[in-house]
Amino acid sequence: MKKLIIATALAGAFSLAHAGDAIKADSAAIKQGIEEGQMVHVTGEVTQVLEDEHYMLKDSAGTIEIELDNDLSGDRQLPVGTRLDVVGEVDHDDGRTLVEVEKVNSMQGADMDGDS
Repeated sequence: MKKLIIATALAGAFSLAHAGDAIKADSAAIKQGIEEGQMVHVTGEVTQVLEDEHYMLKDSAGTIEIELDNDLSGDRQLPVGTRLDVVGEVDHDDGRTLVEVEKVNSMQGADMDGDS
């Protein structure tokens, strides 16, 4: 049991350290040269819902697709206008670039409950 607790603690520490290696980047830099697997810190606003767990995020340099697992968004689809500050891993796949979000630092703005 003690080994399991230690292994779990080490895995958590590795995850936090990995997120700590994130570089602040904008959509243009991510698309133009940040290598696959690099952790990035991105801030922007949701401008479009693409499909389940996929959104377009607009920042000062353009737009980038993000993949945000439902467990990170409170098991609900984010509305357009939601401001996000996220950390994720760059993925260049099938001719497109996206950020697979691993951590949400903040989520604000648009009405998340559907109440106006």
